[in-house]
Amino acid sequence: MDKKDKWRIAVLLTAIILLAAAVVILVKKRADVSEHGEETQTSAETQTQEEIQESTETQTQEESTEPSKTVDYPAPDYDFQIEEITIELPRISREYALAWVSDLHLITDKEPAQDVMEEFLESMQTRYETMFVNPTQPEDEVRHSDELLPEIIKYLNYTKIDGRNFDGIIFGGDLLDYCSRSNIDAFKEEYAKLNPDIPKLYIRADHDYGFWYGGDAFTEETAWEMHKEIDGDDLSGKCLEFDDFVIIGVNRSNKDMSQQQYEIIMQQYDNAKQEDKPVIIATHVPYEAYDDSLREYSMMVRNKVYYWTYFSNEGDYKPNDLMGQYFSEVYSADTQVENVLAGHLHAAWDGKISEQVSQHIFAPAFMGFIGVIHVVPSA
Repeated sequence: MDKKDKWRIAVLLTAIILLAAAVVILVKKRADVSEHGEETQTSAETQTQEEIQESTETQTQEESTEPSKTVDYPAPDYDFQIEEITIELPRISREYALAWVSDLHLITDKEPAQDVMEEFLESMQTRYETMFVNPTQPEDEVRHSDELLPEIIKYLNYTKIDGRNFDGIIFGGDLLDYCSRSNIDAFKEEYAKLNPDIPKLYIRADHDYGFWYGGDAFTEETAWEMHKEIDGDDLSGKCLEFDDFVIIGVNRSNKDMSQQQYEIIMQQYDNAKQEDKPVIIATHVPYEAYDDSLREYSMMVRNKVYYWTYFSNEGDYKPNDLMGQYFSEVYSADTQVENVLAGHLHAAWDGKISEQVSQHIFAPAFMGFIGVIHVVPSA
């Protein structure tokens, strides 16, 4: 073996020894890191858990000392006349309280606009001053529809029945005297102030959609689009469904139903029937009574038959075939309908449309009336 070979072997052995030493050092470091790292991680986790627990306890303590965030709604300044009725329903487990508001006939236009022509302003002002006020009030205490609306909203938010909010609010039509930008904006602004936790049902009638003062450029389709700004005004949403019963709203009840509306209402009715839930119908235009009591009263207060007829052929509200099919369900001996709620007459009436079905017609909001409906289990 010459010197060159011996030198190569020495270099190789030195390299092997250095490599082995490096491996030993690396293994030891990894073991140290693993051991101390786990301890550090465990310590960090323990500290984090302690901090979280302490933070949670502090937060809970702070929350327990914070005042309640429930909204304090202001009381109304106006002394409303409360029209209370009680509806007894079978198969319900508790009492409910509902509010009814109809026939406010809101008028807010004071000057010509695109949807209110100048030629109609004088007659509209006359309606505002003389038609839609409480005639029994002293002149200095008269509240007009635009003054009453904010007070109505206050009443609905503020009032408690047996310590609870209303279970539902029904706007029963003719809240507006006609459709205009000013009326829509005024109603929309107040409607938005209602307690969002209370379910609401707004059924429109002829005055809500009325486009009579805007000339040819203002149509019923325009009015429909404007009403969507308030609550969507969706036909399929004209229903309040509670655990024990259902309120089905009939929109634009001054006219015969469209095919779409008929199908929606009958589907809601069939669903209630399958679930064996009592049904209350909310309509603006009332339904004919099976005796002469409503006819006599209607002639006395409105000088005409001012309701949908079923047994007779009088008045302006005579059902077509589709509306007749709807009425055949309402008036049938095995109907799921227990009660009908209505307005339109501008006077209160209580009676029966058939041996099975009761009806109450509410006095108008423009005279300061708000309905309170107590729905209770039947004895």
